[in-house]
Amino acid sequence: MKTLSTIIIFLFSFTLTLHAQDFTVASGKTLTIERSGSLTVGGAFSNSGTVTLNSDSDEFAVIKVSGSSTGNITYNRYVNAVGDDEWDLIGSPVGAQTISGFATTNTSGTATLAQSSAQYAIGVYDNELDTWDNYTSDGSGEGNVSAAGSFDIGKGYAMASVSGGTGLLAFTGTISTSNETQAITDNDALNSGAGRIWNLVANPYPSYLNVNTNADGSNNILTVNGTGNLHDTYVAVYGYDADGAGTEYTIYNQSSSATYLAPGQGFFVASDDTGGTTISFTEAMQTTTGSDDFISGDTMDDVFEVLLRLYHGDQEIAETRLYFEDGLSLGLNPGYDAGAFDQNAALMTRLVEEDEGHGLAINAMSTEDMDDVVIPLE
Repeated sequence: MKTLSTIIIFLFSFTLTLHAQDFTVASGKTLTIERSGSLTVGGAFSNSGTVTLNSDSDEFAVIKVSGSSTGNITYNRYVNAVGDDEWDLIGSPVGAQTISGFATTNTSGTATLAQSSAQYAIGVYDNELDTWDNYTSDGSGEGNVSAAGSFDIGKGYAMASVSGGTGLLAFTGTISTSNETQAITDNDALNSGAGRIWNLVANPYPSYLNVNTNADGSNNILTVNGTGNLHDTYVAVYGYDADGAGTEYTIYNQSSSATYLAPGQGFFVASDDTGGTTISFTEAMQTTTGSDDFISGDTMDDVFEVLLRLYHGDQEIAETRLYFEDGLSLGLNPGYDAGAFDQNAALMTRLVEEDEGHGLAINAMSTEDMDDVVIPLE
């Protein structure tokens, strides 16, 4: 193996791929990967100096390591500002970051993490009771931040930066070089009337992940987790869009163009297993491709879609999508049909055949059915 030691400070964006090579940042040296840059290391990564990755609202630096990794990196992760419908769903893109250390780092000096009295803008979702609680400095809410331990890698949290700030929150810790899993449970069935099927998870790597087959044919979140880990009617990534228009969540599944999950990005998935299962994030899903929190890239051929939007005056309050592609059926097509995040949404459709009682935000059918099918609308 060849070993490369950094001897200069990078203050610009770059793309560097090292095939089967080690990469070492020596003591006293600094490596900064700007928001549109990436570093792919085919061998081992070792840092005894300072390694920093930057981002903004639509660009995220990437480091992808195939071998082992030692030493910490700091990821300055863009997080949306506090306000009505303006929080963000975020997970730690590094391992072993303590929550107390994160809160202290990001509220000292030019404070970036939003804070209200004793309450930090670090929220935990409980799908057993469908509630949110924040970490605090006085022990109320989710609990005292000093006793919170480390961020659970692969778990999502609600976070917010201060309004008018840079939006950058610093996460310092290790790079995961193994497959990661996160437990998910159907608490709607376990705690009927109070629990939910929804689980908040997050990308555990400082790299993008392939979401669907249009991003990568097999190494993607939806194919790997598919109907074995996720609810058949909700095999999709539900991303919080914070746009205040219609639904709060944008749905990405196999009917979407190539979709990539940004480093540390949180999202919801649905479980139908009361005994609990896991969602898997694999090293093979990692990619340097992507340029936003939820980006749709390639345009697909031989598919058709119809968007139905419901307005109150000039304000859009709901949307549902009809999607047509060869080979799909009028029944449930896991990974293509997608149930609405809010089953009380103002506009949804139902399956044309073998309806299972779920309102759909995406109703997928064959192109053969485009001209002669009656689609239930609610």
